[in-house]
Amino acid sequence: MKRAIITFLILLTFLSCGEYQKAINGDDIATKFALGTSLFDEGKFTKANRLFEQIVPKYRGKPQAEKMFYMFAQSYYKTKQYYLAGYQFESFVSSFPKSEKAQEASFLGAKSYSMLSPVYSLDQTDTTKAIEKLQTFYNLNSINFLVFLHELPLHQKVWF
Repeated sequence: MKRAIITFLILLTFLSCGEYQKAINGDDIATKFALGTSLFDEGKFTKANRLFEQIVPKYRGKPQAEKMFYMFAQSYYKTKQYYLAGYQFESFVSSFPKSEKAQEASFLGAKSYSMLSPVYSLDQTDTTKAIEKLQTFYNLNSINFLVFLHELPLHQKVWF
């Protein structure tokens, strides 16, 4: 009996020290970035987000910063944390205005706010913000606006 308990505890110790746990508790930002990127690519957005949260301040000004910040914002969006996603996409666009992902990030930021829009009988602060963000996106990207518009659930809402 005693031997079985000791074997179980040893087995539990080895199983709990996975690569993800080592990265979360470690200090190596390159490992966190590499694992966060692979988790993001696998669709494990919550785990990737936890790693990205730890390394965001350390990646400002580095060559991989643009990719990491975009994945960080996307991980919020994919986990339906739309307030945080909207903020992170806005931050991405202001930090990397010449990025090839800037237009998509601007749109996804506006879409994040539109996803927060409640039914018409509730406070419409988020709806107003979504409209402002979409208007800004339209003003900057009027040619591509209709391409992105079909993805929005806003066409189902009454705006007058």
